[in-house]
Amino acid sequence: MFHACKTQRGGGTGGVYTLPVVFHVLYNDANQNVPDSVIYSQLEVLNEDYRRLNADAVNTRDIFLPVAADCEIQFALATVDPQGNPTTGIEHITTDRTEFTLEIFSTVNTLDEVKHASTGGADAWDTEHYINVWICNITTDFPGAQIFGMSYPPSGLDNWPANSSSPTTDDDGIVVHYTTVGRNNPVSEDDGTDLNDLGRTLTHEMGHYLGLRHTWGDEFFGDLCSEDDGIDDTPLCGSGDQFECDLTANTCDDGTLDDQPDMIENYMDYNQDECYNMFTEGQKILMRYALEELRSGLLQSFGISTMKKTEQVLWPNPVADVLQIHPDWKGSDFRIHHTSGQLVQSGTLNKTEISVDDLSSGLYLIYFSKGEMTYSTRFMVHD
Repeated sequence: MFHACKTQRGGGTGGVYTLPVVFHVLYNDANQNVPDSVIYSQLEVLNEDYRRLNADAVNTRDIFLPVAADCEIQFALATVDPQGNPTTGIEHITTDRTEFTLEIFSTVNTLDEVKHASTGGADAWDTEHYINVWICNITTDFPGAQIFGMSYPPSGLDNWPANSSSPTTDDDGIVVHYTTVGRNNPVSEDDGTDLNDLGRTLTHEMGHYLGLRHTWGDEFFGDLCSEDDGIDDTPLCGSGDQFECDLTANTCDDGTLDDQPDMIENYMDYNQDECYNMFTEGQKILMRYALEELRSGLLQSFGISTMKKTEQVLWPNPVADVLQIHPDWKGSDFRIHHTSGQLVQSGTLNKTEISVDDLSSGLYLIYFSKGEMTYSTRFMVHD
């Protein structure tokens, strides 16, 4: 079991971790070409969910509030590519393939073909230093089945079965079906359902990428309560909620007074997007351990800045009214974007502070540019 009390194996002292993401949009027709505005929306969803800033956090049931966690993990579009060139962190690539098919009974993951230009997909950016997300039309060879997303966990976690991690470095990353991206996706109902149109598919798959299993431990046959996710503060449950959003579910009731119901609001269940609202403290510890020990390249990446982040650039963070800026950046040009992509403030830094008291609560991106130096980071505004 991965115990939430084992603080020496997680949590760390790194504060809020900001991870660089690159989106590869593979499209064969206009519907599959997810626009940047939808990807900005998706990034906003990720940041809200992993910082517990999601509006529906108020729906977490009282019994689970003591373990509901701000994971102190957030995500930024890459601003520098592996060759050191400026980038938006989004690439749109046409493909001759109308679909990328997961062959259910194949001995290899055929969906990995989307990760290689030689098979109609797009080659990964340096997977040690960037989170690669491929957006495409996913199909299966099993009648009636639809896969919304798939990702590999890091290698070296004892809560996963052997051979669960990526078979090669170039295959590491996340694949999501184009209809599931963002909460403003104009073609979200192309897949015939409206249960997955709030951007939570990537929240779920990112959890796998950072080491989390399904809350029920992936047992579909036999004793459904015999498998677990390896985390103590997610109650034992059987086979997931299966998109029912059933608040009465208690599939592994042991008859004791302190038995807990199924945590169907957990992002690692199988559920409707509108029913998700939380990660736990135990899941936070595992994900941060995975970052510090198994995916540490993401914490050392220059993908979101060309300036090495060796000293504090802005503080306090979170902030209520005035951001203090390191003196080295006085005279730089700056711009502030909401994580939805909207530009909310820009100018030249004539002093070492920026007033943000007119910004609403939430997460923002700030970019500095001074000569050949650039820097980007995230900050949070609170009331």
